Amino acid sequence: MLWSALENKIVDPARVAVIGAGHAGRGLAGYLAIHGFDVSLYNRSIANVKRISKRGGIKVHGLFEAFANLSLVTDDIAKAIEDRDILIIIVPAQAHNFIAKSMVPHLKSGQTILLMPGRTGGALEFARVLRSHPYSDEILLGEAQTYSFVSRITGPDSVLISKVKNSTKVSAFPASHNRRFMRSLRRLPITFNMADDVMETSLGNVGAMLHPTPTILSAGLLESKEGGYNHYHDAISESVGRLVERMDAERISVSREFVSQSVSLLEWLRSTYDAEGTTLRECIRSIDAYDDVGSPSSLNHRYVLEDVPTGLVPISYFGRIAEIETPAMDAVINMACQLYDYDFWSSGRNLGSLGLEGLNPTEVREYVRTGFMPEKYPELHEISDVLGLEVDEI
Repeated sequence: MLWSALENKIVDPARVAVIGAGHAGRGLAGYLAIHGFDVSLYNRSIANVKRISKRGGIKVHGLFEAFANLSLVTDDIAKAIEDRDILIIIVPAQAHNFIAKSMVPHLKSGQTILLMPGRTGGALEFARVLRSHPYSDEILLGEAQTYSFVSRITGPDSVLISKVKNSTKVSAFPASHNRRFMRSLRRLPITFNMADDVMETSLGNVGAMLHPTPTILSAGLLESKEGGYNHYHDAISESVGRLVERMDAERISVSREFVSQSVSLLEWLRSTYDAEGTTLRECIRSIDAYDDVGSPSSLNHRYVLEDVPTGLVPISYFGRIAEIETPAMDAVINMACQLYDYDFWSSGRNLGSLGLEGLNPTEVREYVRTGFMPEKYPELHEISDVLGLEVDEI
């Protein structure tokens, strides 16, 4: 179901807090502000947004040419979210847990929290922290499958917005809150597509397909030349594209065990960017919005450090729940472990950190729909053990 908020912003304007002032956060804050919204911008380090704070806003260029006035720029998260209707969190996904713990003491009843994006399992992880809040049932929580824009920082107080995506899938956790969640988000000038639940948005994590593999396979260039290429057009060659397509086929196989609608990477590129082509390489080459995208300048980049532990790792673990093998995905995770001399398997999102340990696919679906753990009934052999009886005696 598509929801467009462009016609609603004047009737029911929302006061928005954007949490995170990187490429995406500055793009979103600027976009909302030039559309007339009261926006606060939070960054953990005020030094990184000092120029924006001093000028009181961001210069936006690209699709839009305007100065976006911000009502507040701060490193105080309590002030950033005070009296705000919608809190949009745009930070590296591995920081979601930190942001959740920082925000919880200051949240108020009736606020809406959107992780943009949640990557894989973001809302599930965030919800475990949110449960400590006395009004957690009165706070709407959800995640987006991806970011709604293509934007890049071009200076200390400027941002380029080169693309507004056709639509972005979102879902509340639990999914029983979806309609209330969408009523809140439709006040924004962004087109959202309501997913069935957060398993659909989580397993629709296309960034985990597009980012880590080309980066890891470009490690030599990153270390010797500090990048300088176009990540999408140059690093995703025909052979790398085939590998990513194999990984995406594994993602789809896992997804089908948990969600009713599974969209392949190529289908997503066509619907989001109007891409053309029959292979990943062809589709990527047809997307003009990627023309000005650069590359990482080192291996110390979120394309691996975020997308492996909060994307590939949890998708692989979901595969284990469903008894679906993911050899190509696992190979890339293992390569990252060796390349970085770091255990992404143990540090990444796992079934325990997501609150899904011991559940089967049916139980996971029930949990994300209702927010309650499914009842566990003892097996026949467990009853016999407790009663001290042989099975034949029952």
